[in-house]
Amino acid sequence: MAKQQPRGIRRNNPGNIEWGDPWQGLANKADYPADRFAAFVSPVYGIRALARTLITYYDKRRANDGSKIDSLQEVVERWAPAADNNDVDAYARQLAKLLPGIGPKDETLDLHDPAQLRAVVEGIILHENGRGPLKTPNTWYPADVIDEALRRAGVVAKPTATGTAVKAATPVAIGAVGVDQLAEAAPHVIKAINDSHADLTSGNVSQIILGVAVLSLSVVMIYRQWRSAQLGIES
Repeated sequence: MAKQQPRGIRRNNPGNIEWGDPWQGLANKADYPADRFAAFVSPVYGIRALARTLITYYDKRRANDGSKIDSLQEVVERWAPAADNNDVDAYARQLAKLLPGIGPKDETLDLHDPAQLRAVVEGIILHENGRGPLKTPNTWYPADVIDEALRRAGVVAKPTATGTAVKAATPVAIGAVGVDQLAEAAPHVIKAINDSHADLTSGNVSQIILGVAVLSLSVVMIYRQWRSAQLGIES
């Protein structure tokens, strides 16, 4: 009888993120046992959520001592705190193996660097789920799955003049709104603006009011997409 895969792999949630935030690609909670760990419709969405959470830590959260989260130790203290019976030191040491030159407590971690972010993502997948059948660093998913998940998380490496990818990932593209979010919202907003144009120029008071309302809703839609991208979740 084949050994059952770890829960995080079975649920397409290799970071073992808990239910709560309305992440993109969540599965139906009713289809899963009543425990705290979420499920996603595909690994890409689960890994995207993992990456977005790490970026949020780096950009907006604080370490236990109030400083910026910029070391592997501080990332793990937030991701898998000792209060939940995790060995924070061992976890941070394992992540450091995938980041040559950066020790567990070195405050030089840059999660806007695509290579460093990817290494932390793959290290978390490995630590949370154990060794899988592949030879990739995370041992569970091929490189193209990680690539797509990071793309959907808004991580884009900027090329140099020679075409070599370098540091400086954009956590969320285009004015803090991800490409995926814009693609989803744009058709609705454009249609709303087109539909409201005739109402605004008709001279009919009720139609003008309706047109203004539609435009206002369009602005709200754009704001919600921007806010969702800031938080790394789907509204």
